Amino acid sequence: MHRFTTKRSLENILVLASLGFGLAHAWIGRYAMNPDGVSYLDMGDALVRRDWAHAVNAYWSPLYGWMLGLVVGAIQPSPRWEFRLVHAVSFAIFVVALLAFRFFLHEVIGFSHERTAPDDAGPDSRVALPGWAMLLLGYSIFLWASLELVSLYDVSPDQAILACVCFVAGMLLRLRRHPILPTFAFVGLLLGVGYWTKAILFPLGFVTLALLYLWKRSSRSWRHGVMVAAVVFLAVAAPLISVLSAQKGRPTFGDSGKLNYAWAVSPQTFWRNWQGQEPGSGKPVHPTRQLLRHPPVFEFDGPVPGTYPPWADPSYWNEGLQWHFRIRPQLEILAANSVSEIRLLLRVQPGLVIAVIVLALLSGGIWLAGLRELWPLIALPAAAFAVYLPVHVEDRFLGGFVIVLFLTLLAAVQLRVSDQRSAGYVALAVFITMVLGTSDVTLRYATHHLAIPGSGPNSTWQDVVAAEHLQKIGLRPGDRVAVIGDGTGAYWARLAKLRIVAEVMGANHGPAEFWGSSAETRQEVYAAFVRAGAVLTVSSCPSDAPAGWQPIAGTNYCVLQLRPDNSASREVRGRLAYRPGS
Repeated sequence: MHRFTTKRSLENILVLASLGFGLAHAWIGRYAMNPDGVSYLDMGDALVRRDWAHAVNAYWSPLYGWMLGLVVGAIQPSPRWEFRLVHAVSFAIFVVALLAFRFFLHEVIGFSHERTAPDDAGPDSRVALPGWAMLLLGYSIFLWASLELVSLYDVSPDQAILACVCFVAGMLLRLRRHPILPTFAFVGLLLGVGYWTKAILFPLGFVTLALLYLWKRSSRSWRHGVMVAAVVFLAVAAPLISVLSAQKGRPTFGDSGKLNYAWAVSPQTFWRNWQGQEPGSGKPVHPTRQLLRHPPVFEFDGPVPGTYPPWADPSYWNEGLQWHFRIRPQLEILAANSVSEIRLLLRVQPGLVIAVIVLALLSGGIWLAGLRELWPLIALPAAAFAVYLPVHVEDRFLGGFVIVLFLTLLAAVQLRVSDQRSAGYVALAVFITMVLGTSDVTLRYATHHLAIPGSGPNSTWQDVVAAEHLQKIGLRPGDRVAVIGDGTGAYWARLAKLRIVAEVMGANHGPAEFWGSSAETRQEVYAAFVRAGAVLTVSSCPSDAPAGWQPIAGTNYCVLQLRPDNSASREVRGRLAYRPGS
């Protein structure tokens, strides 16, 4: 009883510490944003205004964006509060991920203790890692994966995927002990929800079902249970597949894989403003429109709503793009991604790797026997790593699978009674090392934030100031603007609810070419912006901005009011609080 109470108290401390770390990261990064996050927010806006045609698209999976949209739509925060609210949602998802991880960890501990010899066994009998040691190792792995690999700063569904993967892995272990139909059905539900959250979980859902079937296929009731899981999975996934297929006029569960392969591997087109110029890339069905070549000016005021339409639905603007298998670029990508995945598993946390090796050596052959019992929980992370390997991989994609892999390796550990103390010291050393690493990351971000108010990871504080300024000078939600530079990073436009309709593209030194061009060329760009419907253009200020450009105090942005040539644009111009010269 005392041992149980001590273990429970330790876990309570670890849970509270995890919540504290998560809350700190969410607060420090409360002004963080990224281009993907803006697209998810735009998708959520479409849901709130019941724009069903744009609440779903073939590139961004909808569930995460809908969650953001419902919260933001209900509260309708000011520019100063919108991204903070988004990070409150991120923290709530982190709490769910923590609960999912805790569920999986307890199933792992339960499995490891099932294999433990009775208390009256001899000195050479085998026992599991002490419960307190598994708790320390488990929570240190969770903090690393959820706060450093996935992070709370990126506005993405990857934290939710981490939660889903941990829930699924825990359910697989529970099925091993209690193979009842409701649990099989719940696994199917989790896989379906995972697909609605990120498209990659659709093929991985079939992999999971196949592994589940092969695990205990000799049992008739088990086969029936897997069938139930498959039916539920397909029933949950079917509505989204139907909508996407109807949108595209062809069967599809999403185009993100196809597009990422074309961008990263072959024919390696740029991910926005594709015009079909690359040989063999296909014929654009409805591309953005190139208005000028030097500097490169693109216009995209069309049927796709959102802050920055080319990234709000890349599957629309890249319709017609063809991917091709070519051996050389594929081998290059495989080599680069292999190095990245090996680094993640072996070099990022060398102490953890050493601990697994030491504990495996202490366990001997019985460790391999444990892994044979749990082979689906090794095969599932391996499949996830393999799926990303040929195309594009980032650490944040793999956080949940890393947790499952390392905890499974630890679950198979069985020690002699005489080795328990040494193993406990190993676990304690790894815990201290990993938590100190997480603390170091947190403190570095926190001290930077304290030194520079409004700063932090990927801080958009200047965009908040710029959005408030644009609202003060008369711009209203839905007004059209243009940018000199990269429209994906124009977070001020999202905060002010503006619509970017044209840009001097940031790739290939477009802004530098614009600022280095003659006054006549710049006037041509402004005229092109006006034809696109823009009433204002925004840019990062050069050191010698031409006449007419007005700096926004407290930021590195400056704005130029354009001369409209239609009544709608003149109405917007009439609202503006200043009228610079030409």
